[in-house]
Amino acid sequence: MQKEKIRKIAYICLFIAVFVSTSGGFFVPQNIAEAKKSSVTKWQKKLVKAGIDQTLWQKYLPKISRKECNKVVNLWKKTGGAASATQTAVAAATSSLGPEIAVGLWYNSKSGIFKINANKAYNIKNGDGNIIAQVAADATTKVKYYKKGKLEVSGSISSALVDDNVWFDATDGDNSTLIFDAHANDSYDHYRGKIEVNYYYGKDIYNGKSKKVTQIWIINKLPLEQYVWGMGETTGTGDTDHVRVMATIFRTYGDWYIENATKYKSLGFKIRSDSGSQIYGGYDWEKDHPHIKEAADDTRGKIVEYKGETALTPYCSYTDGKTRSWKDVWGGNDYPYLKSVKDHKKGTKKSFKPGDGGNHMVGLSAHGALGYAEDGKSWDWILKHYYSGVDIESKY
Repeated sequence: MQKEKIRKIAYICLFIAVFVSTSGGFFVPQNIAEAKKSSVTKWQKKLVKAGIDQTLWQKYLPKISRKECNKVVNLWKKTGGAASATQTAVAAATSSLGPEIAVGLWYNSKSGIFKINANKAYNIKNGDGNIIAQVAADATTKVKYYKKGKLEVSGSISSALVDDNVWFDATDGDNSTLIFDAHANDSYDHYRGKIEVNYYYGKDIYNGKSKKVTQIWIINKLPLEQYVWGMGETTGTGDTDHVRVMATIFRTYGDWYIENATKYKSLGFKIRSDSGSQIYGGYDWEKDHPHIKEAADDTRGKIVEYKGETALTPYCSYTDGKTRSWKDVWGGNDYPYLKSVKDHKKGTKKSFKPGDGGNHMVGLSAHGALGYAEDGKSWDWILKHYYSGVDIESKY
């Protein structure tokens, strides 16, 4: 199958070369204010369409030529998909960080203006992945609603319109070390990986209301492992095995959403960054709470599974002395590993009832898990206590 793709790309490149030489070439617009045009060449589009990893051709951006297209094809044929040493290292590092997760950070109204800059040079791309511009790290890009579903991009570039989506990634192809300042006017507004701005008009899904709304969503896309580094559900200052427990269920919960969640699809993301899903604090939280990353590294790629499938791992702060089954609280028998089990005394508040203080009591009790860790129980023992019949497996 891979060889067929290679031949197809080579033929496409040859066909386009003939067309360009006989027609005088393609017109590449220089005015980026034209909403639906960009400087991307057809050579790049064909490489993208064929699924060839961007690390193989990132260095040829922003305009890939026929000659460069053929170089990529030949490299792919000779090495079976391997890039240069630097590019291969970037690709390997990224793949070891797990699948990408799309996190909804917040939304603006029609009148809101989103600002962004980064720690290194970054691309501005439209919804089709075509490069609008490449800008320096300290260049501040602004995005705001224009009209009729379009977004206006300005600041670092001359004003340009995009249909309904614009996103930002690293010009060097290494998004794992890319950190954006999102200028949210609080202490937690820096994020690793890609940033996307997405226009949405429709039912207010986020707030659970039926009225129609216009929302301009700010979305962070990054590898699952780096998402865990920004886990805002704990400060990571407790017992080491407890932090490992929290890192593993946070990762597992995120992985389950990647595989199964559809509720926020029309908004452009999989999971929320607040307590409506699980709290994510981004790079600032990661930097201020280094023990979380240490625990994530200790358990890298570990996922809670039930019969070979990623488990859904809800958790709460306290119980009344025992957890509840999924069926007890929400009905149905879809999650047999979510049974009622005894909680540790440290996680017990006898006066509590399910729902008090936001504690649904299903799955893991965070304070109970801390008690077991302080008693010397290992992180995997604790997980298997609260989630019945599960296995802890390495996914990446």
